[in-house]
Amino acid sequence: MNFLMSCLQSVLNFFAEILFGCTHTRVTRPFTLDEQTYEVCLDCGKQIYYSAQEMRPLTAWEVRRMKAARAGVKVVAIPTTGPQLVPARNNKNVAA
Repeated sequence: MNFLMSCLQSVLNFFAEILFGCTHTRVTRPFTLDEQTYEVCLDCGKQIYYSAQEMRPLTAWEVRRMKAARAGVKVVAIPTTGPQLVPARNNKNVAA
């Protein structure tokens, strides 16, 4: 009976990983190689970039900015507030 439950649990875990992907719950401790700090998932092997200063995994946005800076690309922030673009008005409707 215990063997049957173990097999059933393995099959369910297999399909859950196919549907939802790896949850990266089992990771190594952070380590640094070639000036990059990251953890590695022990289940799927994915590198999870890590901030040694803030002691947390980096977000996808932070990883993109880091890779762009390393490639020498200037990253420009898009303002979220400030002047908005206003569509041009038709000259026929403008009162003189």
